[in-house]
Amino acid sequence: MEKIIGKIESINKGPNYCNTTILLEDKKHLNIKLELGQDVLIQMGKIFQFEIESFLREEVTQYKAISIKPIDEVGIDSDRMAELVQAFYEHAPLKISEIKKGIESFLKKISNPVLKAVTEEVYKKYINQFYLHPAATKFHHAYFGGLSYHTYSMLKMIDPMVDIYPFLNRDLLYAATILHDVSKVDEMTGVDGEYTKEGQLLGHIVMGALEIDKAAVKLGLAESEEVMLLKHLMISHHGMLNFGSPKKPQTGEALLLWYIDSIDSKFTELGVALNSIEPGEFTQSINVLDKMRFYKPNLKNDKE
Repeated sequence: MEKIIGKIESINKGPNYCNTTILLEDKKHLNIKLELGQDVLIQMGKIFQFEIESFLREEVTQYKAISIKPIDEVGIDSDRMAELVQAFYEHAPLKISEIKKGIESFLKKISNPVLKAVTEEVYKKYINQFYLHPAATKFHHAYFGGLSYHTYSMLKMIDPMVDIYPFLNRDLLYAATILHDVSKVDEMTGVDGEYTKEGQLLGHIVMGALEIDKAAVKLGLAESEEVMLLKHLMISHHGMLNFGSPKKPQTGEALLLWYIDSIDSKFTELGVALNSIEPGEFTQSINVLDKMRFYKPNLKNDKE
């Protein structure tokens, strides 16, 4: 028997058979026979570790699955996980380890004890999937690590803005930014996935507010103003009622969270579109930018 890691490319089943074809790190494909019912253990587009056994049938070597485990249950370190992400998926432009180090540096900077405790409580629940998940199934950051990369990009905007507008509270902004999309882990099944039942009926905004509330109750902090403000930033971070927010922003911090969220999502998609064309051309219409087309100037950037 041997252990192999692969991405599920297809699942085939009938009344008396079941098998899956997986993509290996070296880009080769391998067909694995499954026991009837084992198909419920796997999902299209996701990475699994298989323990397999080979056998001969009509002088052809074939393979059957002895055990199947999701890759996040195998116990591999972050560097190895980053290698697998790069091998199988479109991924964030930074290594997962770098994104994690960056986000946790902002988490450590939270000095308010209530905000720090609640943020850490929610963060540790999602820490494993948070760094692998996309930020969306389409439109922006829809790739492995997109959720955490989007979060990190937003965090880096906070300090320059607070330096200009010092009436804003850094701790509240750090905490809310780290948590604002964390429930997308439960809202969507992942890259190449779809929205869950809870994601469709509640959505990550409501789900995130509930997670903050549960953490605050557990820690005995539910009646604090910090928790109320944190929940307000959560439920208002899409800015407008028709964009899914139950409330519009009513604090300076909530307003900024909405703006930097919108900036990163829109400019990320604009960058993707501009990178696909030559100077002097217009992009195709961009959905997140009101289906506008944007011109790519012939001007050289400083780094070019």
